Amino acid sequence: MEKKILICDNNQGLVQVLKTILSEFTPANILTETCIKDVYVRVLREQPDVLIADLGMPNIKADRLMHDIRNDADCEGIYIIAISASAQGMRLSLAAGADVSLGKPLDLDELMTEVILALL
Repeated sequence: MEKKILICDNNQGLVQVLKTILSEFTPANILTETCIKDVYVRVLREQPDVLIADLGMPNIKADRLMHDIRNDADCEGIYIIAISASAQGMRLSLAAGADVSLGKPLDLDELMTEVILALL
């Protein structure tokens, strides 16, 4: 079964860069979403193996999204990589259920390591 990675960030440039890099270096199908309010439904529909989500998106708090995913039996097994520009955001994401929280600006080597480990 093909692995899936869902990237969620309102920065379309970052989403495109991550999609390009992950498409090149992983066998996974890369899905993207730039509107956080649509992510939960997308997660339920697509059942990604990995969710990469920016904590600082407008309108809905990503930590709430992570909490909802962690408390939904239909989302069991999804590896969540949170990205945040602040130390407080990184702590919030871990408390909400992220498997790992990475700081911005992103260290692409660190991100790739986490993604590859998650896909194993």
